[in-house]
Order: sequence, then C-alpha cells, then structure tokens
Amino acid sequence: MTGWGALLAAEWRKVTTTKMVWVLTLVAVALSTVNVVPTVLLASGTISGGVETLGEGQLQNPAFITTVLSQAGTGALFALILGVIAMTGEYRHMTITSTFLAEPRRGRVVTAKMVLYAGLGAAMAVVVVLAVAVATYATLLPFDHTPLTAAMVGRVFVGAVIGMALYAILGVSIGALIRSQVAAIIAVVVWVLLLEAIVSALLPAVAKWLPGGALSAAMDVGMRADMTGSFTTADVLPGWAAIGLLLVYAVVFAAIASRTTIRRDIT
Repeated sequence: MTGWGALLAAEWRKVTTTKMVWVLTLVAVALSTVNVVPTVLLASGTISGGVETLGEGQLQNPAFITTVLSQAGTGALFALILGVIAMTGEYRHMTITSTFLAEPRRGRVVTAKMVLYAGLGAAMAVVVVLAVAVATYATLLPFDHTPLTAAMVGRVFVGAVIGMALYAILGVSIGALIRSQVAAIIAVVVWVLLLEAIVSALLPAVAKWLPGGALSAAMDVGMRADMTGSFTTADVLPGWAAIGLLLVYAVVFAAIASRTTIRRDIT
C-alpha cells in the first residue's frame, strides 16, 4: 500500500521524465496568442472589412476586450489532452500493471493523477492567460480602445485557472474510460473543436450547458460570434453557476472513471 505523498511523488516523476507538459503549454500559448492579433485588427478596421464583420466600435466595448482575453480558453483543450495522456500513457507503455501492483487500490491511483494534473492544468492556465494578456495589451497599443484593466484580466484568470484544472481532471477521466491514447485524443479534439462549435452556432441555449460554454462563462465572456461572424451578446450562465457546472462534469466523470477502473480487467 502507498501513501498519498508517495503516489503524488510517483506521478510527478512520471511527468518530469518527459517534455509533454512543456510542449503542450507552449502550443497552448502559441495558439491562444495568435488568435488575439487578427481579432483586434479586425475590430480596429486595420484589416479590410473587419469593422463591417465584427461591428463598429468594438474596441470601446469592455465585453469585447474580455472576449479577446478569453482566447486563453484555447488552452483548455491542451489541459484536457494532458489529462488524457496521463492515464492512457500507462496503458500505451504497459506500465499500468506495475502501477497497480505498487498500489492495488486503483481508485487512489486515479485520484492521485487527477489531483496532480489539476494542478498542472491550473499552472498551464496561469502561463497562457499571462501570455494572452501581454499579447492583447501590445496589440491594442496603437488603437483607441477601452482601458484594459486588472479586473478584466483577473476575471478571465480566475475562470481559466479553475476551468483548466477541471478540464485536466476530465482528461484523466476520459483516458481511464477509453484507454486508447489515439482514440481518446481524437475524441476530445473532435468534441471541443467540432461538435461544441456546431452546437454553439446552431443551439446557443444548449451550448451554454456544455463544458465549453461553461468555461466561457467562467471567464466572463459576454459575447459570441454568430453565423455571419458578427459579435453579439452571448446567452451564458452566471460565472458561479458555470464553475459549479464544470465541477459537476468533473466529479461525475471522475466517479465513473474510478468505478470503471476499479472493476475493469487491465490486461
């Protein structure tokens, strides 16, 4: 039997033996910040047709600036993938047997992974939000815009940290349920980038109850792009309710994953 400290230490050693966290964090930073520049340039009219597409005067709209900052939410996909790899990597590299021999209480192993990777997801969020805030500030400098305040960044920061920590837990749960690393990663990418996007465009009242909608609300996003590309006021949950909904998703999936792992044959 292994104590919690030893379990967490073991998981930490597994993380630090690869560059997985660093690579996923750098990709998350790159994709999150690269979205900031064209969005601001479109809103400023610098890119031809931008003002007509997004709507005039968006740079004077605090809700739009918060929406730009919320590009940090792109990092949630990589927190999700990080969690998936944490669990499926055990099956892919056939280390799951020795892991469960060292700690036969499988639920504790899964829980230790969730705790550690929730922390890593939160750390990833800190880096991504700071990078996006810097990119947003730098891109807005040449233009007349509403002030970029600490309160705006703070609301996005809190939502992203909590949201990405819970997304990492969801990733571990999905990895425990699917086990195939390739299949699990494809599933989460398709869900986040395709299915939720379709639901958001066609059924916004439903989309706000999905994990992506809850994450946006947690980051105080008050606008969304409609079918024409124009930004309109979004139908979102209150921030506290969105965080609660993400927590429910994480807890439900964690419970199912733990129960399934305890009862499943690992061979």
